[in-house]
Amino acid sequence: MRKKRNTIFNLVILTALLAAISNATAVDSPKWWKDNRAIYASFDLSGAGGPLMKFPSEDIKKKLGTFRNLPVLLQDARKLGCNCVYLISYWEPDYEGNKGDYEIRSDLGGPEAFREGIAKIHSQGGRIILYLEPFIITRTSKVGQTHGMDWCMKDGNGNPQTYYGRSRFFLMWPGVGSGWTDYICSVAERLVRLYGVDGFHLDSYGCQWDLKDSDPGHRGSFNEGAINFVRTMRERIQKINPDAIIMLECCERTELLDLCDGGQIESGAWLYSPVKVLNEKPWVSQHKYKAFTSHYSMQEMDKIFEMGYNFSLSPWWFENNTAEKDFEKMRERIKKSNDWIKRMRILWNWDNLLYINGVQRPANIDLFQLRRDLEMRRYAKPKPQYYDTDAYWKAVNVYEPLIRKLLNSGKPIKTQEQYLRGKNVLISN
Repeated sequence: MRKKRNTIFNLVILTALLAAISNATAVDSPKWWKDNRAIYASFDLSGAGGPLMKFPSEDIKKKLGTFRNLPVLLQDARKLGCNCVYLISYWEPDYEGNKGDYEIRSDLGGPEAFREGIAKIHSQGGRIILYLEPFIITRTSKVGQTHGMDWCMKDGNGNPQTYYGRSRFFLMWPGVGSGWTDYICSVAERLVRLYGVDGFHLDSYGCQWDLKDSDPGHRGSFNEGAINFVRTMRERIQKINPDAIIMLECCERTELLDLCDGGQIESGAWLYSPVKVLNEKPWVSQHKYKAFTSHYSMQEMDKIFEMGYNFSLSPWWFENNTAEKDFEKMRERIKKSNDWIKRMRILWNWDNLLYINGVQRPANIDLFQLRRDLEMRRYAKPKPQYYDTDAYWKAVNVYEPLIRKLLNSGKPIKTQEQYLRGKNVLISN
């Protein structure tokens, strides 16, 4: 009997321990990051993290002029209730031109202006994290020319593997036999030490897994190398600044999420409902990982926030497509293959204005499905003469009178920006 009681007791203890482990957070993140509910990115959003793909982007040169004006981005972030700037395209010469060296852009004032702008953000109580690409480098970069052939992944013929067929880049091996991990970690250390940045978004990592490399000098596995890479970078930058963080693009690999401070949920911004994507994660109910995502739909954003997850914000939320020229634009034929993107943005904006101003929205219009249908027409053969559809015209005909009625109501109209800013808990101190 005593043996049976001991067995039951041990099972209870084991169950409690397993429950505690499953509910534990991945890593002990700095307090400012634990409290943080949003990041704000203004530039080069088409390729800087899944949740921000196909959102509008600003021109960094026109927006800032010099890095000394970086606090302008913090001011914009705070208009949306956010206190953390995510900066892309800060390196020489720009986002597309050189991935690998991460030397500060001279046309925006160079290192001294960069250091001064970041110091101003910190003096105003804000935070700033930077983009880093750990998976690919541009072949013409300095590091690419010096070490690319030695450090990159090879195919069965010994040739450098390509990035989605683009031979412009090397794919970097993070494992044994390559100096890539040490190099890019030293880049992160330099950026923390010299400029005081608060962490990094590692583009591509969180997406890549089980990759193969035929270079005979590279040993181990890609997965082991990626795990070591993320762990090592976080440890090394936190020796310089204990409050520094590492986040990933995507949240697919829990092996990596266990070692960093969270990630951006892929595709939620455009292809699918981010709530649907979140709910497909086995860890979502545990709140074990800090996930950021976004969508054009304010209703979706509310659901993300209510679930306890976080926002990736862009200048899209300052748009207010309600002028007469926008109505006229929506009535024009969609001829060019990408024009439908702007039209869908206007429709989402109209839907948001109805939602946040308490006006009943159309129940028989599926904007998610409309978006999918319009994009698929790009791949039709032969190409269609027009990219609009009966479903598109139905949406315009239903939404337009509702928006006109709202505009002519004489009542104050709450904008997307005002609605987000009203969520005061977004701001972290």
